[in-house]
Amino acid sequence: MAIIRSVVGVILKQPLVTGDHFISFRFFHASSYSLNNIRRIKERMAAKSKNVQPPWSAPEGTEVPKLKLYNSLTRQKEVFVPQSGRRVLWYSCGPTVYDSSHMGHARSFISIDILRRVLQDYFNYEVFYCMNITDIDDKIIKRARQNHLYEQYLNKNLALSKILEDVESAMKPFIVKLEKEEDPDKKGMYVKIKAKVEKALSEVKASQDEGQSRERLCVDGKDVLCDWLDKTHGSEVTDNSIFARLPQFFEEDFHKDMEALNVSFGITPEVAHYTLKYFLNSAENYLIMIDIVIDKKYLSPIGKNICKFEFFLNVKNLLRTTPGTGVAAFEKWNPEDVELNKKYLQTKDAVHEALCDNVNTRTALESLRELIGEANIYMANARGANRTPNRMILKNIASYIMYLLKVFGAIEVEEEIGFPQSTTQNVNIEEAVMPFLSAFAQFREDVRTISREQKATGILKLCDELRDDVLPNLGVRLEDGISPPTIKLVDRDTLMKEREEKLKKEELKRLEKEKKKQEMEAKLAQEKIPPWELFKKETDKYSQFDDKGIPTHDAEGKEISKGQIKKLTKLYEKQEKSYNKHMGITGKEGGS
Repeated sequence: MAIIRSVVGVILKQPLVTGDHFISFRFFHASSYSLNNIRRIKERMAAKSKNVQPPWSAPEGTEVPKLKLYNSLTRQKEVFVPQSGRRVLWYSCGPTVYDSSHMGHARSFISIDILRRVLQDYFNYEVFYCMNITDIDDKIIKRARQNHLYEQYLNKNLALSKILEDVESAMKPFIVKLEKEEDPDKKGMYVKIKAKVEKALSEVKASQDEGQSRERLCVDGKDVLCDWLDKTHGSEVTDNSIFARLPQFFEEDFHKDMEALNVSFGITPEVAHYTLKYFLNSAENYLIMIDIVIDKKYLSPIGKNICKFEFFLNVKNLLRTTPGTGVAAFEKWNPEDVELNKKYLQTKDAVHEALCDNVNTRTALESLRELIGEANIYMANARGANRTPNRMILKNIASYIMYLLKVFGAIEVEEEIGFPQSTTQNVNIEEAVMPFLSAFAQFREDVRTISREQKATGILKLCDELRDDVLPNLGVRLEDGISPPTIKLVDRDTLMKEREEKLKKEELKRLEKEKKKQEMEAKLAQEKIPPWELFKKETDKYSQFDDKGIPTHDAEGKEISKGQIKKLTKLYEKQEKSYNKHMGITGKEGGS
């Protein structure tokens, strides 16, 4: 039967009937299988092939947000459509290099870099960015001439009296310029310059140190002197090379600044604290790094200590202490897990919608902050219920946040979760030392367990000192309370500050306890005083008393007023009540 079925299978793949003729094969005879049976099989297969499939309609889906950018021509947000596929050609005006870069430049170029990163790394456009540098214009020519004249002026080594005279002469046209200035920002700057020069003039005239006074006057009066020298001697400058040297110097200086900021390739942690935190906290389209710290309890600035983020430390500890593969890695989700995952997916949608809305990083990061707040609450509740948090969900959340931080340029290294511990040999310290720390922490936990059983308080105290004093000084935070103990590599300075704060709180707690103890002792001592003895020791206030011990005359022998006696009587009655209560408690204790 197996052979016959196989042969029939071969035959049925070929036309079986052609007119009245039956096709036969040398290894198959018609007598072994009737013509009618073959026809019936063929008819059934043909009918089966004509079965109509059930109707199907495509899902309606949901409208996906499209990237919209503000169009300064139409003055509204427009859908962004590149001219050629996903290739974006971007031109931006660069600096005019006549002076050193300032923080305003940092804000401008970091903002542009963040926008470029979002387009390139989040929306996956192929961005070709072009920026010009202006190395010759009226500002550069004027500044080069002023610097040249100022250097010549300093080289003359003029007497202090001459410099005083020149600065005072230079102040006259400067004050006229200040009074005529209508731009409020420039006027504010001129007012500050005027105040600085006037202060220098006043203090120099009163000073006895001529050398220091000359230097002070030249430095503080540079702005007004340069302007005055250019107006009086600018036409005498004929060395054209100075107009090339100045922009060359400051262009190189600009590139060094941008390299330090790593604007072309990302923002280094070292400068993020001084740029992102300071500037990018007001406008809608700029990155608000100071709010990404997740938890107010662990608020820390972006900078060299960027690895301190508590959320990532907690997730990394979870990933270290829970299985990532095998049967144990799969777990049934509870309602809390489902709710957190729902929040995670909603956050991804909200972030995408915000970035599509004119690259609104403020709203995007606010959504991230809320997500991490929810995740922190979720982990805290899980610890409180002695339940292991869901590894997969928290890893997804942490990885997603890391991805966005890389997009925004907050970090530039390839770290899956959290921020890397820097080394001089490109070695991941955490991966290298964590196995040893884990073994050490478990050993300490076993020692503590045995010590509690044997009531070895001295050993327990040493274990606490190791956790609170020794390890923080090495950049290790050890958290008891769960098994195995939580280990976190944190910046040493941060841990030492935490230790100082903890010691301060403990000291305040001790002082508060001592204060309450003293108040209690004073109260008990007060209760022991018989009411008739309450005022008799106050001889500096009273001289005569009635039979109850209530004062009737003051220290000078004058009779006390009825109102005052009424107040003293109330104090007497209050003391009498306290004394009787105290004596009653004492009597019971004595009887027992």
